[in-house]
Order: sequence, then structure tokens, then C-alpha cells
Amino acid sequence: MRRAGRLPAMGSVALSLLALPPAAGAEAPRSTPRAIVEALYRPYLVDPHAEKDTTIDSVAQVRRHATPALARLLDADRACEKRTQGICALDFDIIIDGQDWELSGFGLEAEAAGDTATVTARFNNMGPRVLAYHFARTGGRWLIDDVVILKDNASAADHPWSLKDTLTAEYDTTARKHR
Repeated sequence: MRRAGRLPAMGSVALSLLALPPAAGAEAPRSTPRAIVEALYRPYLVDPHAEKDTTIDSVAQVRRHATPALARLLDADRACEKRTQGICALDFDIIIDGQDWELSGFGLEAEAAGDTATVTARFNNMGPRVLAYHFARTGGRWLIDDVVILKDNASAADHPWSLKDTLTAEYDTTARKHR
């Protein structure tokens, strides 16, 4: 198992992320989990105080790098939104754990073991945030299999929150949800 240290302060990270290639379409087969998560946060770090007129589609960003199982669940939520013309299971930005952002103190830690990896993002966004991106190597590519929000307040009722578990509970065909 390999563990990478924290990245430098947000300003340095934002500058280094600007040098990364754009996250358009599928990632190259050799993209690492860490590089994928860095690309997810790039637009937020370029505009850390949400001052620009920027709309970031966090679901589309994660879906682009999702395992087939997670992609189907994200598609089910989008279909629900279209069908109901409203918000369904996801009512916040899943990359920053909020609706608005004012990011600071951004850092990443990465661990890999065999065909699985976890990249943990730590930052402040109107309070401390810790998100774990769980990856699986599928068809030679690293893909996001879940995003887990790890609240600093472990007694919080929604600690931890799993994207995959939330969407599975809502859209699993055996669950017979109302949507």
C-alpha cells in the first residue's frame, strides 16, 4: 500500500492544476486516481470564491469517470430530474459537499492496493470537508466507484454519506421507489 502526502497550500495547488490537461471526455488509460480527483477540483480552485458566473455540473464530472454501476445510478437520478422537472436524490454539489463554495486549504492523500484506490480530499468550504473517492480499476482504467463524505463531526446523523448507497437506496429496482 502506498500513501502520498498532503499537497501544498491551495494557491500552489491551483497553479499546478492549471497545468494539467483539460478533463474533456474520457481520461487517458494511464490516468491515476489522484490525477482524476485533481481534475474534478480544478474548476473550483481556479475560482475558489465562486466569484465568476460559473456553473459546474458535478454529477456530469463524476459520471465521466464512474464505473458502469455508478454511472447507471447517476443516470437514474438525471432521468428522475427530467421526469419530475425537479430535484431528486442529489440536491447539492457532490464534489464540494455544498451548493456554494469558498475553498481554502485544499489537499489530497492517495492510497492504492491492487485494483482499488482511495483519494481523500480535505479542504475548507464554509467549514471543514473530507471526501473519499473510491476507485476500481476496470478494463485497465481507474474509475470512481463511490464518493463518500466523511464529516468531521462523527456524531452527525449522516456520517458518513455514500453517493452509491444513497442512489442505490433510491433507484435500485428491487427497492420499488416511488420515483
